[in-house]
Amino acid sequence: MNLEHSFDILAEPDVAFAYLMDVNRVAACVPGVSLQEELGENTYRGTLKVKVGPVTVKYGGIARIISADPVTRVAAIEAEGEESGAAGSVRAKATMSVAATATGSRVTVSTDLALTGRVATMGKGVIEQVGNRMVAQTSERIEQAILESVASSPAVDVAGPPASARDGSALRLMPLLGSLIADWVRRTFGKIFGARASRTTPGERK
Repeated sequence: MNLEHSFDILAEPDVAFAYLMDVNRVAACVPGVSLQEELGENTYRGTLKVKVGPVTVKYGGIARIISADPVTRVAAIEAEGEESGAAGSVRAKATMSVAATATGSRVTVSTDLALTGRVATMGKGVIEQVGNRMVAQTSERIEQAILESVASSPAVDVAGPPASARDGSALRLMPLLGSLIADWVRRTFGKIFGARASRTTPGERK
């Protein structure tokens, strides 16, 4: 079964891709996912609890990042799990890409999904609805987390703002610098002239 999902994020593509490669932070944004252990070599153990139609299932398994290219902003992920208390299983291979848009980034995820057990009998339409709901909730949480991260740590965007933004910031900064310099001049030279005046004798004053 092939599934396609995409969502937009109000963040620079490199920032979005870097965040999406942080499995611990992304897992916290996915409804029903609990990350239990990092096994090394980009491999993680966790659980997924999800409601599909009238059935709630819980899978326990392993996910691994098999490739990630920060230049093209493309990554491939594999996951496999077994249903708790039943004979179902899930296998998935997903390719994720991040592209620039006029307002930030668009994340596209293409998933090759194989299911067995109760969920497999419900059909692609039901599974797509569940996937769309999870992607919508996850994308909102990821976007909010990225915006909060960037707001608290502007240095996350290592490339820095565009030249136009830097020029605008510099223009806004000039009056402040001028005010600080003028204040320093008044305080420094005011002290010097004040000290000279205090050393001048009454007879020398005009």
